[in-house]
Amino acid sequence: GGSTSGARACTDDGRLPPRVQITPFEFGAVGDGLADDTRALQSAVDAAVARRTLLTSPMSAVYSVSAPIEIRGLLNADFNLAEIRAAAPMAAVVRYDAKSYYTLVRNLRIDGNQRAQVCLGIVNAQKMRIDNLITGRHLNTALKIERGYEIFVQNAHINGGAPDDITQGAAENTVGIDIATSDCHFSDIVIIDCKTAVANRGFNFYERIHAWTYKPSIIKESVCFDLWNGCVVSGGYADTFQTCFRVRHRGLPCKLSGCYAYYNENLYAADRGHVAPYLFWIDEGDGRGVSLQASYLRGSEALGGHYSNVEACAVYTDGSDSFFRWSGAPQK
Repeated sequence: GGSTSGARACTDDGRLPPRVQITPFEFGAVGDGLADDTRALQSAVDAAVARRTLLTSPMSAVYSVSAPIEIRGLLNADFNLAEIRAAAPMAAVVRYDAKSYYTLVRNLRIDGNQRAQVCLGIVNAQKMRIDNLITGRHLNTALKIERGYEIFVQNAHINGGAPDDITQGAAENTVGIDIATSDCHFSDIVIIDCKTAVANRGFNFYERIHAWTYKPSIIKESVCFDLWNGCVVSGGYADTFQTCFRVRHRGLPCKLSGCYAYYNENLYAADRGHVAPYLFWIDEGDGRGVSLQASYLRGSEALGGHYSNVEACAVYTDGSDSFFRWSGAPQK
C-alpha cells in the first residue's frame, strides 16, 4: 500500500467519496524503468478495480516488473502511453482474467524485453476494449486471447522486434495476435516482424490489418493470416510473407474483401531467406468456403509466386479481383 493524496471529507454515512483517479505512484512506484515496480503497480491495479476508479499514469513512466501484473476485475485504465517492461522471465507481462463486463485499457505500451513469452495475455474476457496498445519484443505472442467474447482491439501497433539472427536469444516463431475464441473485432492494427501475424482459431472480424516484415530471417515459413476457423477480413494487407492466407481445415467460411497482398522481392538479397510465396496454402480440401472479392494481389515474378499449393483451388472469386505475378491465379 501507499499514501493517498491528502485527506478527504467523508459522506454523512462515514464512507469516503469516490476517487477521481488512482496512479501507481500513490502506492510507491518509481517509474524509472530500473526500480522493481511490480508490487506498487499491482496494488494500484487492485485498488482501481476495488474502488471502480480510473487508473492512470504520467506518459513518461516506465514500470519495470519482475512478475506478471494481474487484472482480476472491471478496470478502466488510461496509461497515457506509459510503459510496462518485463525485467525477468515471465509467462506474460500483463494477464487479464475476469468475468466482469466492459473493462477498458487505453494507451498502454508493453515491452516484453525478450524475457516475456506474451505481452498481453487474456485468459477470459467479456466485452473488453483495448485501444491504442503498443507492444514489442515478445518471445512468443504479443496478444494472446484464450476465452471470452466481444473483445474489441483497435489502433494497435505490434512489433516482434526479433534480431536478424534468430539464434541470438529471440524466439523464431513469434505471433502477433493468437485468438482461440470468437465474436471478437480487430481494427487498424500494424504487425511488424512476426512469423505469424494473426492466428485465428475462432470466428472473428478483422478490418485494416497491415502486417509486414523487413527481417530476412523471418520470411521462410511465415504466414500473414493463419486461419484455423472462419473469419471476415476487410482491408487486410499481407506484405512479404511466404503465405498470405493459410486455410487449415476443409470448408472454412472465410470472407476476404478489399484485401491487398504484396511480396517485396527487391528489399533483400535472395540468399537471405527469400522463398517463393503462396497466396493460399490449403491444408485440407480445395479451399471451398473461402471467398475473395475486390482485392489487389501482387506476388513475385522473380521468385515464382503461386496462387495455391493445390490444383483446382476452389476459392471463390467473382472477377472483381486483380492478380499479378501469381502462377495459376484465375484469369478475367
